Amino acid sequence: MSNLTSGDDDYRNNVGIVIINTERKILAGEAFYYPGEWLMPQGGIAIGETPEEALERELLEETGLTLSDVSIVREYDEWICYLFPKPQIKDGRMYVGQRQKWFLLLYNGPLPDANSLLEKEFSSFSWVSSRWLLDRTPVFNVPVYKQVFRNFLFKPDLLRR
Repeated sequence: MSNLTSGDDDYRNNVGIVIINTERKILAGEAFYYPGEWLMPQGGIAIGETPEEALERELLEETGLTLSDVSIVREYDEWICYLFPKPQIKDGRMYVGQRQKWFLLLYNGPLPDANSLLEKEFSSFSWVSSRWLLDRTPVFNVPVYKQVFRNFLFKPDLLRR
């Protein structure tokens, strides 16, 4: 079970979700409002919500998948913080960045249908390599993605549980 850190209130608490298949391809979505930018699912942790509850909610909202569709392989041990290119207002508060708890999930089903989702975060999904995604994600996400990939994707025993 994750615990929220008592850190800087200028950072928005958030979950990040790496979904892989058995070939270690990553589920990436093309950002609905930013065509050409590809991301992994993520989203804010609501007040009173645990990271695990936010994971379940964001997974459903952004991909249409439920926890019964996936296996949770691992939770990143630490919170990862990053700065936004410019401060953002979310839920009436100004944030300079995000504090994220990342989860690694295994999924072997068909690609989610972005058109069937109520939340329009993504216009389409694809299975991609980490290098492909790093070349197409917003620059400010690259250091976080690299850190998460190093921790999750390049472990020899990743899928042996």
